[in-house]
This record gives sequence, structure tokens and C-alpha cells, in this order.
Amino acid sequence: MVRSRAQRGTLVSTGLVVVIVAFLASVMTGLALRSPDSAVRATLAHEPATVTSLAVQTSQGSDPEGQASAVRSILRHEFRGVPLRTSESAFVPGANVAGGGSAMLLVATDQLRERVRLTSGRWPASAPDPATTAEAAIDEDFAKTHHLTVGDRVRFAGPDEPVDVLVTAIWRPSDPASPDWLGLSAGTGGTDGRAIVADDVAREAGDGTSVQWVLTPDAGRVTAAQLPRLHAAFSTLVDTLSDDSTAAASPFSSAGGALATTTAMQRSVVALRAVIPIPLSVLAVCAVVALALLGRLLADARRAETRLLRSRGATLPVLAGAAAVESGVVALVGVALGAAGAQAALLTLTGGPAAGMAGVVDVALPPLATLLCAVATATATAVLSARSLTDAPGAVEAGRGRTVISGGLAALALIAAAVALWRFVVFSSSAGSAEGTGGIDPAGVVAPAAVLCAIALLGLSLFGPAAGAVERLAGRGRGAASVLPARQVGRGLALFSGPVALIVLTVGVLTFAAGYAGTFSGFLRDSTLLTTGAAARADLGVAGSPHDAGDLSVGADLAAHGAKVSPAIVDDGTVGDTDAAVVVVDTARLPGLLPVGAYLIDTKGLAATLSERSDLPGANLPADTRSVALRVTTAVDAGTATPTALTAWMATDAGEAVPVTTYASPSGDTVLDLPSRVGRRLVAVDVTTDAAAAVNLTVRVTGLPVASAPAGPWTTAPEAFSADADFRPSGAASATAASADGTATVRFVPEADPALRVAVTGALAADDSLRVGQEIQVNSPIGALTATVTRIVAALPGTTSERAVLADYGSVTAHLLRTTPSVARATSVWATGVDGTGSGGTGQSDGAARALAAIAGRDAVVTTADGDFVARFLSGAVLSTWLGTAGCGLLAVAAVAAAVSSALRRRRGEVVVLRAVGLSAKQQAWTRRLEVIGVATAAAVFGLAGGVVVVLLVGNTLARLSVVTAPSTLSVHGQVDPLGMAAGLLALVAALSAAVWAYGRAVRRQAHDTGYREETR
Repeated sequence: MVRSRAQRGTLVSTGLVVVIVAFLASVMTGLALRSPDSAVRATLAHEPATVTSLAVQTSQGSDPEGQASAVRSILRHEFRGVPLRTSESAFVPGANVAGGGSAMLLVATDQLRERVRLTSGRWPASAPDPATTAEAAIDEDFAKTHHLTVGDRVRFAGPDEPVDVLVTAIWRPSDPASPDWLGLSAGTGGTDGRAIVADDVAREAGDGTSVQWVLTPDAGRVTAAQLPRLHAAFSTLVDTLSDDSTAAASPFSSAGGALATTTAMQRSVVALRAVIPIPLSVLAVCAVVALALLGRLLADARRAETRLLRSRGATLPVLAGAAAVESGVVALVGVALGAAGAQAALLTLTGGPAAGMAGVVDVALPPLATLLCAVATATATAVLSARSLTDAPGAVEAGRGRTVISGGLAALALIAAAVALWRFVVFSSSAGSAEGTGGIDPAGVVAPAAVLCAIALLGLSLFGPAAGAVERLAGRGRGAASVLPARQVGRGLALFSGPVALIVLTVGVLTFAAGYAGTFSGFLRDSTLLTTGAAARADLGVAGSPHDAGDLSVGADLAAHGAKVSPAIVDDGTVGDTDAAVVVVDTARLPGLLPVGAYLIDTKGLAATLSERSDLPGANLPADTRSVALRVTTAVDAGTATPTALTAWMATDAGEAVPVTTYASPSGDTVLDLPSRVGRRLVAVDVTTDAAAAVNLTVRVTGLPVASAPAGPWTTAPEAFSADADFRPSGAASATAASADGTATVRFVPEADPALRVAVTGALAADDSLRVGQEIQVNSPIGALTATVTRIVAALPGTTSERAVLADYGSVTAHLLRTTPSVARATSVWATGVDGTGSGGTGQSDGAARALAAIAGRDAVVTTADGDFVARFLSGAVLSTWLGTAGCGLLAVAAVAAAVSSALRRRRGEVVVLRAVGLSAKQQAWTRRLEVIGVATAAAVFGLAGGVVVVLLVGNTLARLSVVTAPSTLSVHGQVDPLGMAAGLLALVAALSAAVWAYGRAVRRQAHDTGYREETR
């Protein structure tokens, strides 16, 4: 106790170091073990149902109850131990409406009633009287399309006979974003809307009933440890259900991105646990070095009393035991304080520890490891110091021997780092793939830390020769003030070796942290913008074809808020036999929508290649045009033909077209009133006639405005309605059919041959051997598109798929108007700059997202390119790198302080001698400061170079591994976080400057102490 009290300053410093190490080690371990659970739950709670749930569908069997029981039994077995929410629905995918159109029929159940909100009317009868008309509740979309209200009747064609139903209610989903509506949203399958009917009515009106189960992991209880079970179950569920004869009346199909999301979450957990060991490993090395320096400082202070105790018979085991007890008490207090502070911080960051052994490891392992490290280091340092007082130095302890050993250790460290780096490359290659959901490779994940430590050892091995060279150069000058610092450093290598190692490690890990954080954040920002399509994206929850101006997307409304906007369609399709994502967007607006670097995607090049104004031929009308007056005439050689309807297709600047239809007047003079929302570019006109045994039917439209150059006069699009009648051009805006009977429609478009050019990803091009200039067939719900490949790129906007096709919206509209009766409706809207969102768009706030959702509609799902999915998992990794850097910096400052204190004690007599030879107190203080400044500067430069090497070797790979949402084909552009780097360097320089200033002041105080004499020391 007396010995400890005499050295309480050093012991307190040791305790503070233990507090720092225990706190940081506990926090980083807690982030690695706890944050995945909170990230998984936040992902399941906040991501849309389309990516967190899985819907499995099959035909309803003859025994619905037995089928449902079999499915539930399989689900319990496959997802055993995993909390899961399940909802069941029975429905008819599409029932034709007499007179045109279709509806999805939902079978009325108590569960379904809880999921909808009636806006008018009453719930339909579940068991209608056969003598009365069946009842139905229709959704707002179906009511709008067919102009229905409560009390109206709807006739379904039925497979055998028509079925009449009475509309008793109009409804909307209580929560359109709920997983319960996955696969049952408005417009699914090209239907006009949904109707809720009794089971008997659904069977009579539709051609077969389907049944669906939607599976969603419970966001409140799922843990990261259950992800492998989820992944395995989602991977095989469809096959397992299809193989069960009771559960599967027909093979099961699936919808939803639960499997992909589970895979991404597993990869994110792997990435998190691959990054955190790097700063933790470097911190452990720095902790050992710092504790060893403080232990040596304590041993130097006790050198005289240790020599006395040894002369009195104290053995090394006795001294080791005393050192262990003393260090154990100090370390125990420090560990307790540090661990308690860490647990308090973790409760705020991630919540409490997990139950079971994982929680015990989380809470107990870091403090216990810190305690053992502190006790072992202090004990070993005390024993080695005690031995050096009596034992003669051997050959190994001589200067030349130490140099050889130091060089050998550096060589071994470099070899070990190279092996670890090789393991890291192998690990990152497997973990970075789409299937990389396994565990981490311990030898691989510590590679960056191993490289940093090897560089530090290399710096130590070069420290002696470098110091000698500087001493020789300085010795050529005159005056003690110039040569003294270099000579003292060269002769005191042991004193400065610890600070040199720690400063090298600190600056190296700071450079790595800034490089990783900058590269990770930049790649996350750019890749998220790319895969989202813009800073904000609203998936409208619609499909099929537009019916009127009300089906126009909200792009114009968003543009009024100052945003760069484009309608878009993203759907699944095929190119040949290869599945691919099909993306349609106004490519001319891509540079404004995607302000990312050209290293990721050349948006200007895509815009120049894929979009031209002439790609959507049409006539531009003045902006204030309110109506279009046209005259329709028909002529026949025999029979009759009367025009009944006239439809004008009006397109926006983005290429989105909607029909404006009116009844044709008997005189043929027809005026189409243009709603204010539609565009003012007339791109097609449809004329519908009612013919009866007409021969040589000629339809002519006059009054059409002149199409913009280079398009020619208006002509027929014979392939658009090839099933109605075989119309052929017979002059300007005139078409003739040899015969027609019944309803026949002809379309007129400006004469042009708009080329459909597409860009494809490199992965798709490799799979199908595609090349630039090759013609391909793209099949999707959008339609059958024949296009020419003009660009092959690494990735395309709006999708994470590595196999994708991109086409211009206007070009696709022009193509569909010439080959199909209708065009595809925009399924999403991409916008950058909504409600103050900057050009990057990654700072979109929750308030701006809510405003965007309000503009886009109640059924829309708004996604912002803020990278929340990845940030939930990897923010802990980035925080750990900065915490590790801060810890290493504090330990480096502590090491410098320990070295300074040791130098003040060891070189006390030197001050008297230098005073005697005429060196003033100010000069002595300056030379001492120059020693520390020179050593610290050299170490910092070496550490900076080492950090740059580590960033170049592993920075891009580690950032690529961390951003699991980015397509693997994307390249990574290395960046540095300038603010973090500058702040770290300034903090380190400020702390070291304070230590240097205090060192010089202490030396001046010693120089002015005239009472001290070397002979009395």
C-alpha cells in the first residue's frame, strides 16, 4: 500500500487507460453483437411490404379447410422458432365485366373486413338469398373506372353465364402498405379494381379461385440469429408447399422480396462484423503498448527500491505477485467504470444485451479481456525490470542484436499481414456475392489491422537507422542546439519506440477510418441514388393501361414543387430466355435525376444515346388549348358504318400518354375537351366505328394538326388493332378496310419510324452474347418491344438487378401506340429536389417524404435515397472506426506523456551538465521539444503513408462489401472524409502540442532548480 501510494500518479494514469480501453472495447463489441438485432427489426418495421414479405399462391382445393390446415402445418415446421405473422386471402385474379374491363374478386371474410374501410354503403351479405341479386363492395378504383356508385349494378360475364351484383359499398384499404395487400393491390393483373363478394358469387363470376398466404417476420421479435432459418425457409418454401398434395391444388407461386431482403440483411451483418474487428484489433495493440510504457515508467520509478528488495531476498515470484495484485486492483476499478459507462451508452444506442450465452459474451468478455491484459502487461513489465537489475545483458540485448530481432519481427509481421490480406480477398469475394450469407473469416477480417501493425513494426525497425542517419547529418553542423536533439533521439531509441509505434498506428487507423468512411458514404449515396432512380421515388401501386386523364401520374404536380421529375415503369421481363428487369424512364432527364459520378453511370451519355425529341412523333398544341375539333367521315361500298367514338392520345413532355375519349356526333364534327392535367402533344387518334356487313370501309379524319418535323402526315397504324379489322392506309389521315362487321377501331399516327433504342447491363449482355447494334426482343407486362442495343453499361437506374434493360419513356410510348391498342401506365414517379431536397437527395427528411406521399396518393409507397437499409446495419461499423481512432489517439498521447515523464526522471542529471557547458534553460527546453516534435512528425508521416497503403489495398473492397444493396457490377470510387481526417489530425496535434509544451516547461523548471546537484542524485 505504501509503495502504491508513492506512485499514485502513474497508477491513476494506468487506471485511466484501462477505463478508456474497457469502455471502447465494450462499446465496439456491443455494436457488433447488439446492433444487428435492432437493425433487423427496424428494417422489417420500416421497409415496404413488397420487400419484407412473401406471398405464396395456389388454386383453392376442394377442401379449403384441409388445405389451409396443411399449409399452416408446413409453415410451422419450416419457420420453427421464428416469430411470423401470417394472413390468408381467397380471390379470383380476374373476372371479366360485361361490356369491357375486369375486376379482382376478393372473397369476403372477417379478416378482410378488418383490412378495409367503407367510404359509403354497407358490407355485402355473406350468404345472399338465391332469389335476390348478389351483393358486392367495390373499391374506389373500380368505381371510378366504371362510373359506379352505391345502388348501381354490375354484370360479370362469368365462365358459364352472366352474374349480376348489386353495389352495396365503396371501400378503400385501411392500410394500403400493409403486407396483407401484397399481390392484391389495385390494378394487379391489369384489372380495373377490386370487388368483395361472397364465396359463391366469386366461383360463379370467375374462372377458378386462388388462395394466398402472406408471410411477414414479426418486426418486434425477430433477431439477427434467426436470419439463417428465415433464409433457408424462404428459399425452399414454394417447392415444399408444391410437393404436398393436400396443400397444393396446383403448383405454388410466390411474390415479394422477403428472400432478397433476408439475404441482404445477412450480408449486412457479415459486413458489420467484418469491419468492427479492424479498429478493435488496432486498439488492442495500442492498449498493450501503452500499458507496457506505463508499466516501464512505474518500474523505472521503483528501480532503487526494487534493487533494495532484491538485495533483501525478494524473489521474482514475490515481486510478480505484488505487481499482479496492485495492477489487478487498479485495473478492476478501471474496468468496472469503463464497462458501466459502455453499457449505459449501449442502452441508448442499441438497447440491452441478448439473453443467453450471447449476452454473457457481450457484457463480460471485453472487460475480462481488458482486465487480464492490464494485469499480464504490468506483471511482465515488473518482472523484466527486476531481472534487468541483477542479470547481465546477453547477446540478444545488445544493440546489434536488438536491430536484428526488430528486423526479423518486422519481416514476420509483413508475411503474416500478406497472408491475412490474401484471406481477406478470398473472404470479401465470397461475402460480396449475392449468396454470401455465411460467417466471417477471422484471419481475413483482421487483415487491415495486421497490415497497420506490420507497418508500425517496419517503422520501428527503420527508426534506429533513420535516427542514426539524421544524427550524422546534424553532426555536420555547428552548435549543440542543432545536433543535440538528433543525438539524444539516436541514443534513446528505447524511450521513443513506444510513442513511435502508437503514433504510427494512430495516424494509420485515422487515415483508414477517413478513407473507409468517405468511400463507404460516397458509394452508399451514389449507389442508392442509382438503384432508387432519384432522390425520391413514389411507387404508385398501379398497373395496366391508362383509361383517362385521371390515370396520368403525379409528375406534373411534383414539378410544381420545384422537382426534377419523370414518370417511370419498372417491371420484370425477359430478353430471350433470360429474366431481366425492364426500366422505362424519360432518359433525357436522367442527368438531373441522378447527380452521381460518371464512374458509376454516364447519365449524359445514356440521355444522348437513348432519347430524341423525334422518338415520340406528334403535333404540339399551344399550351392554352382547351379542346380539339376534328371531323370524322366514313364511306362504304355496301353495308353500313357509323363512327361512335373518337379518342385522342395526349402526351406530356416526359412521354407519358393518356386517352381522351368522346362520343362521335352523327354529323362527324366532334370536339374533344382536353383536361388541364393532360399534355398538349397529340400523338395518336383512334376512331371507333359500328359496322354492319360493311364492304370497303373508309375512315377519314380531317382537322388534324400538322405533326412536328421530321414526322410526316398522319397515317394508319395497322398493327395497333389488327384483331378488329384489316385497315390499310388510303391517303392522309385515311384508312380503308376490305370488310368490317361489328365494332372496328383504327388508329392514326404521324408517319414516322421511331427507333426504340435500349441500354443493357453487362451481365445481361454476357448471358445472351449481346453486342451494340444487335436487335433484341423484350417481353414484359409493358408489352412486346423490339429494340436495338446501343449501350452496354455496368448497371441501370431504378433497379438492383444485375440483368436489366433501359428504354426511353417517349420511345416506348411511340412503339406501343403503333403495335398495341394501348400503352402502359406509369407505375412510379422519380423526383430529385422535392421539398428542399438537394441535388444528391440523400438528406430527404421524414417530413419531405410525407409530403411526397401526400402528392403521390394514398396507395403510393415512397422511397428516399438516403440509404437507410445499409445505414441501419453499418452505422455501427463506421462509428467503431472513429471510436477506435479516438482510443488509439488517447493512448498515443498517454504514451508520449509516459515517455516524457520517464525522460524527465532519467535525464535529470543531464540538465545540470548542459547548464554547466553554457546551454540555457530556454535552449534545453527547445532541444527537448524538438526531440518529441521530430519523432512525432516522422511517425505521423510514416503512419499516414501506411494508412494510405491500407486504404488502397482494402478500402474500396471493404466499402463494396458494406453496401449490400448495390449491384455487384458497380465500381467503387475511393474517397476520403475530409472533415473527419482534419478533425482527427487537429485533435492529435493539439494533444501532442500540449504534451510538448508541458515537457519543455518541466525541463526549464529543472534547469532553474539550482538546489539540485548531480553528485547528490
